[in-house]
Amino acid sequence: MARLRYTFAVPVGLAALIGGFIGATVTRVGCVDSTCAGLSILMVSVVSGLVAATGVGIVVVLADRSLREWRSEGGDPPDGHPSSPQDAGEAE
Repeated sequence: MARLRYTFAVPVGLAALIGGFIGATVTRVGCVDSTCAGLSILMVSVVSGLVAATGVGIVVVLADRSLREWRSEGGDPPDGHPSSPQDAGEAE
Protein backbone atom coordinates (compact mmCIF):
# COMPACT_ATOMS: atom_id res chain seq x y z
CA MET A 1 0.00 0.00 0.00
CA ALA A 2 1.31 3.44 -0.92
CA ARG A 3 2.10 5.78 1.92
CA LEU A 4 0.53 9.20 2.18
CA ARG A 5 2.72 12.02 0.94
CA TYR A 6 2.48 15.57 2.17
CA THR A 7 2.60 16.67 -1.47
CA PHE A 8 -0.75 14.90 -1.91
CA ALA A 9 -2.30 15.83 1.43
CA VAL A 10 -1.61 19.57 1.33
CA PRO A 11 -3.41 20.40 -1.95
CA VAL A 12 -6.31 18.06 -1.19
CA GLY A 13 -6.73 19.48 2.30
CA LEU A 14 -6.59 23.05 1.03
CA ALA A 15 -9.14 22.23 -1.67
CA ALA A 16 -11.48 20.78 0.97
CA LEU A 17 -11.20 23.89 3.13
CA ILE A 18 -11.64 26.31 0.24
CA GLY A 19 -14.49 24.28 -1.25
CA GLY A 20 -16.25 24.19 2.10
CA PHE A 21 -15.83 27.94 2.53
CA ILE A 22 -17.17 28.65 -0.95
CA GLY A 23 -20.12 26.31 -0.42
CA ALA A 24 -21.03 27.93 2.88
CA THR A 25 -20.70 31.42 1.45
CA VAL A 26 -22.86 30.66 -1.58
CA THR A 27 -25.49 29.08 0.68
CA ARG A 28 -25.54 32.10 3.00
CA VAL A 29 -25.87 34.49 0.06
CA GLY A 30 -28.61 32.38 -1.53
CA CYS A 31 -30.77 32.33 1.59
CA VAL A 32 -33.41 35.04 1.63
CA ASP A 33 -33.65 36.95 4.91
CA SER A 34 -31.71 34.32 6.87
CA THR A 35 -34.19 31.53 6.14
CA CYS A 36 -31.51 28.82 6.08
CA ALA A 37 -30.74 26.95 9.25
CA GLY A 38 -27.18 26.46 10.41
CA LEU A 39 -27.43 22.75 9.71
CA SER A 40 -28.21 23.27 6.03
CA ILE A 41 -25.24 25.61 5.65
CA LEU A 42 -23.02 23.05 7.35
CA MET A 43 -24.27 20.23 5.13
CA VAL A 44 -23.68 22.21 1.93
CA SER A 45 -20.25 23.20 3.21
CA VAL A 46 -19.26 19.59 3.92
CA VAL A 47 -20.56 18.31 0.58
CA SER A 48 -18.85 21.03 -1.44
CA GLY A 49 -15.62 20.46 0.48
CA LEU A 50 -15.73 16.74 -0.30
CA VAL A 51 -16.42 17.39 -3.97
CA ALA A 52 -13.52 19.85 -4.20
CA ALA A 53 -11.15 17.48 -2.38
CA THR A 54 -12.15 14.58 -4.63
CA GLY A 55 -11.54 16.60 -7.78
CA VAL A 56 -8.17 17.87 -6.67
CA GLY A 57 -7.22 14.41 -5.42
CA ILE A 58 -7.91 12.89 -8.84
CA VAL A 59 -5.80 15.53 -10.56
CA VAL A 60 -2.93 15.08 -8.09
CA VAL A 61 -2.87 11.30 -8.53
CA LEU A 62 -2.99 11.52 -12.32
CA ALA A 63 -0.19 14.10 -12.37
CA ASP A 64 1.92 11.90 -10.07
CA ARG A 65 1.39 8.84 -12.26
CA SER A 66 2.30 10.71 -15.43
CA LEU A 67 5.48 12.10 -13.85
CA ARG A 68 6.50 8.65 -12.63
CA GLU A 69 5.94 7.21 -16.10
CA TRP A 70 7.90 10.02 -17.71
CA ARG A 71 10.82 9.50 -15.31
CA SER A 72 10.86 5.73 -15.86
CA GLU A 73 11.11 6.17 -19.64
CA GLY A 74 14.31 8.21 -19.42
CA GLY A 75 12.96 11.67 -18.81
CA ASP A 76 13.75 13.18 -22.20
CA PRO A 77 11.18 15.58 -23.61
CA PRO A 78 9.34 14.38 -26.71
CA ASP A 79 11.11 16.80 -29.10
CA GLY A 80 14.48 15.11 -28.53
CA HIS A 81 16.20 17.95 -26.69
CA PRO A 82 18.15 16.95 -23.59
CA SER A 83 16.33 17.59 -20.31
CA SER A 84 19.30 19.08 -18.43
CA PRO A 85 22.50 20.98 -19.23
CA GLN A 86 24.55 17.94 -18.16
CA ASP A 87 22.80 15.82 -20.79
CA ALA A 88 23.50 18.51 -23.40
CA GLY A 89 27.24 17.98 -22.94
CA GLU A 90 26.90 14.24 -23.31
CA ALA A 91 24.76 14.49 -26.43
CA GLU A 92 27.41 16.32 -28.45
